[in-house]
Amino acid sequence: MHDNENFSAGLVISEEVIATIAANAAKDVDGVAYLGNRPADLYTTFKIGAEDLKKVSVTVTDYDIKIHLYLVLTNNAKIQEVAADVQKAVKSAIQNMTGRVVTRVDITITGVGKEEKQETADLESILDE
Repeated sequence: MHDNENFSAGLVISEEVIATIAANAAKDVDGVAYLGNRPADLYTTFKIGAEDLKKVSVTVTDYDIKIHLYLVLTNNAKIQEVAADVQKAVKSAIQNMTGRVVTRVDITITGVGKEEKQETADLESILDE
C-alpha cells in the first residue's frame, strides 16, 4: 500500500524546468520584448545547454521557490505595470505546473528594445514598397 501523503516529497523538479516555465510565462506578457542575460556566475558559465538559466535565476529550497528574471522591455512599456504583470504570470505558471510555492519573483530591467512583432511589420512594409 502506498502512502499518497509523501508522494510529492520524492518529486524533484530541476532548476532548468522551472527556469523554462518562468521564461515562457514572462515572454507572454505584453511589454516584454525578450529576456536579457543575467550577470555571469560560475554555475551558469559551466552549465551546458541550459539557455534559460542564463536569463533566469532560480533558487529552490525545501519550502519555496525564488525567481529572478532579467528582461528587456519594449519602447512603449510602462515599467511598473509590466513588472507587476510578469511577477503575477510567472508565479501563477510555476505554482500551477509544479504545485510548489513561489515566494519571490524579482525583476531586473536590463534594457529597452524593439518588439519582434514590430520588426516583422517593418520588414513587410519595406517589401511592399
